[in-house]
Amino acid sequence: MKKIIIGVVVILALIGIAVAGYYFYFKESDYGVSKPPKDLSGLVIQPVAVPMKGRTFMVPNATTTTVTLDFVASTARRDYPMGRFTAANGTPQTLVAFDDFTSDYANNLRSVPLMVTEGDNQTYYLAILQGEEMKHIATLPLGTMIKIQSVTRTENKVTVNYFVHERVQALSEVPALATTAIFDIQAKTIVQAGRDPRNETLVEAKSFVGEFLWKTTKYPDGRTVTPNKPDVFTMLFNANQISFGTDCNTGSAIYKAETGSSSTFTVETLASTKMFCEPGQEGEYFSMVQSITDYSQLGAGSIMFTLADKAVMTFTPKVDVLEFASSTSSQ
Repeated sequence: MKKIIIGVVVILALIGIAVAGYYFYFKESDYGVSKPPKDLSGLVIQPVAVPMKGRTFMVPNATTTTVTLDFVASTARRDYPMGRFTAANGTPQTLVAFDDFTSDYANNLRSVPLMVTEGDNQTYYLAILQGEEMKHIATLPLGTMIKIQSVTRTENKVTVNYFVHERVQALSEVPALATTAIFDIQAKTIVQAGRDPRNETLVEAKSFVGEFLWKTTKYPDGRTVTPNKPDVFTMLFNANQISFGTDCNTGSAIYKAETGSSSTFTVETLASTKMFCEPGQEGEYFSMVQSITDYSQLGAGSIMFTLADKAVMTFTPKVDVLEFASSTSSQ
């Protein structure tokens, strides 16, 4: 009797598995349309192309201290290689390599983002690795409490796209402001630093809010340059960042302006898109704005910039002009 009961239980279990499989994989919907295949890709984490587990790194800001990544830090995304060490101040810290963002290998160099954690604080860096053995030779700062989105490489330039916290955001929140940092890993320098709104000083000058059009550039020798396409050469202010429009590519840069007794205006390294275009004024325009040294405010909200060669560049506000059709009536 007991054997019969066990046999019945086994049969019922097999039937249940078969029915579940049928409904999960094969059953059509009530409307006669096959269900889409189940997406099981999220259940398997694919291995990275260049794993960093077992590699040894110099601790940022303490090049005499090294740590080998022989543990893992588990996240919802994947298991990242990590190593623990004790900082000079005696606090325990962790170094993590984000090896799914490792850049391409060229000119005997590649790079990989690092994160150093101390308690709840997370500081990010870009490590430069040399040779096929990937020897860690230099480290460049990225930011604090950021979220990396992508890392790309063009020749020796490595571009890191990531999110930072807005000025009003709590550090416990997910960073919401997109920014970009560019590094030259051959020269081991920062080409363009990413934004850090918490450390930015906002320019309060009213004329530095909104979008402006380039009108003229007058040189000390009497020469005057005007845009061939008057409505496309723009300058858009957003906090401490400027976006530039041209007759082809667009650009952006961080700027610094002094108020009060000083009118110094500095445009930091300009990054631009790389579309192929017919010859125009894009290059000349970028060269001009990159050489701005001072500013002054004119009437009607216009801005006048002085360039390094003493040329004067004038911008006027870009506004929408409303046109009203005239109407007449006859009796």
